[in-house]
Amino acid sequence: MGLAAGGHSGVPRYTAALTAALDRVADEFPGLSMCLMTTPRGAEQSRPRRIAVDVVRGASAGPRRIVKEQGLARRARADLLHFFDLTGPLLAPRRTFVTTVHDAALRHGFENVRLLHKRVLQPWALRHATAAVAVSAFAKDEAVQLFSARAEKLDVIHSGPGLVSDHDVAAPRRGDPYVLYVGNLAAHKNLPFLIRAFESVGGEGRLVLVGGRGERFEEVCRAVEASPAAGRIEIRRDASDSEVDGLYRGASMLVLPSRYEGFGFTALEAMSRGCPVLESDIPALREVSGDGAWLLPVDDRAAWTDAMHRVLADGDLRRDLVRRGEDTVRRYSWDETARAVCRLFLRVGHSG
Repeated sequence: MGLAAGGHSGVPRYTAALTAALDRVADEFPGLSMCLMTTPRGAEQSRPRRIAVDVVRGASAGPRRIVKEQGLARRARADLLHFFDLTGPLLAPRRTFVTTVHDAALRHGFENVRLLHKRVLQPWALRHATAAVAVSAFAKDEAVQLFSARAEKLDVIHSGPGLVSDHDVAAPRRGDPYVLYVGNLAAHKNLPFLIRAFESVGGEGRLVLVGGRGERFEEVCRAVEASPAAGRIEIRRDASDSEVDGLYRGASMLVLPSRYEGFGFTALEAMSRGCPVLESDIPALREVSGDGAWLLPVDDRAAWTDAMHRVLADGDLRRDLVRRGEDTVRRYSWDETARAVCRLFLRVGHSG
């Protein structure tokens, strides 16, 4: 399996949750023996008990992690390699492997400076992989259209419902109502737009932006500083999973104003914690959230301002959105995701 480095952004969280689920369902697949190559942080996040673990040190992030992963893939004693992101064993092109498509953000110009190596690895991985997991039908369509991937090579296996619940989360403190955003703090997530839309909501509500520093983070900071509502806007970086869990539970709503997503973890995370969701009406979010969220036109400031105001003011509307979200999130399960991935491993292994 690919080198799972651990972390709190989308792919590391996907990796940790899926690995933990693979460990839970491993006994259901006696013909499948799995080994996880991971860093100490990745092992701590997933804590496998049934899957063998090969802990790799000194390769937690950045170019060193990529080089280390490539070397390990070349030397690994396995019939099949699995990569949790859209990459593959470039130094061992004859190895049988499965790759994972989360999105085609790079092809849309997002974070293209920081991730130039993916311009080579992503199309190469899709050409050479025996099979690929697409986390949504939208992600599969993007892979076919933008990477010229063969549709029959891609299996749509929806991700589970994001962050696994922490049973030790403290009850949220009562205070001023707040609107919550969780995700990368990057301009392409449409946060400057969200800040402008929030300015006109009025009242005592706050806007809390939670996530790691993304590309063009400075633009987000400048938008906050220039806002007349700056005193009611908070940026929280490097929040722990428990802190994020508590923030979902205490929020009046989650807002996802993205112009582009490949899946949309945070909507399901919020729904599973009784938090209403407002999000952009874009293909991946429509597919994943369905009727569970209030879908709003992208970049329509008046619509977003009005929706946030109404959810803050109308308890019946909030309760309806909570009910719809709970109905939606029941359709998602990390264990079912893991079972589908295991069935793919067995199919690919047998065909190979």
